[in-house]
Amino acid sequence: MAILKCFVIMPFANEFDSVFTTIQRAIAHAVPGEEISCYWLKDEHAAGKITDDIVHLVQVSDFCIADVTGCNPNVMWETGYAMALDKPTILIGQRIAELPFDLKIHRVLPYAPESLLDLEQRLKEAVVQTIARYKIEPKYQFTGVSKGVSSTIVVTGTAHAESIRVNRRIEILLQPYLGSHAIWYCGSTGTVDESTLEFLLKKKELVIPVAYHQYDFSPGVRQMIEAGKVRYIDASMEPLPKGFTGPSGRDVFFCSKADLIILLWDGESRGTKKLIDYFEQKGKNMLIGFI
Repeated sequence: MAILKCFVIMPFANEFDSVFTTIQRAIAHAVPGEEISCYWLKDEHAAGKITDDIVHLVQVSDFCIADVTGCNPNVMWETGYAMALDKPTILIGQRIAELPFDLKIHRVLPYAPESLLDLEQRLKEAVVQTIARYKIEPKYQFTGVSKGVSSTIVVTGTAHAESIRVNRRIEILLQPYLGSHAIWYCGSTGTVDESTLEFLLKKKELVIPVAYHQYDFSPGVRQMIEAGKVRYIDASMEPLPKGFTGPSGRDVFFCSKADLIILLWDGESRGTKKLIDYFEQKGKNMLIGFI
């Protein structure tokens, strides 16, 4: 079962506690067969900068729900950041008429605090429609490896990085392994994954993006798949080796398949650092390129 992540963006005021509870109920069983986890940073008390947590959770979320009531400055910033990352973002809010023009052009689900049951039903429908729009049916699912493959190489890394730096590092790090009859696996979202796919496809290499689940594709990778340029693997549907554990099914898949793992890291991404620690613990051969 795929576990989707929803990041909830709303003011930390106590008056929104019941709204968050409503959101949790609405999305818990919105899509049959899909488990959706819901995050709101109000209850997070761990040490560290809250802005770092916000950036990280927006980056790893599959979609966001933003309550734009009152145009809270923090909510506006987080919502804009999520939209800039092409995260599907469902907007809800009270007093829609008071919203600025830049928000009015988006579809906003209006609600009243005394009618949260109505919000729950409409939000459930919005989640179903939003997720369906980003779902890719597995018609290009990868089913096997051709004979003659000499090795398996995984490439992934920091999701959001400067494209020029990423492209330069990819060309340098991957060049020695081109033409070696290797099968390449990479991620399905972010700058490193998209750049890796584009580079290896141009070089006529066998490259396959591996997604956490069937919704886990950035716009660029989605276009390649829908155009039939590349096949993909849905890690949530793959039988994984017994005894293997890891941060996610995709990471276990990478770990169990790779002869070499190439990670491009900006030195800050906690997700990539978590992967480095995991693969190191498993004794995998790694090549780390800083970007």
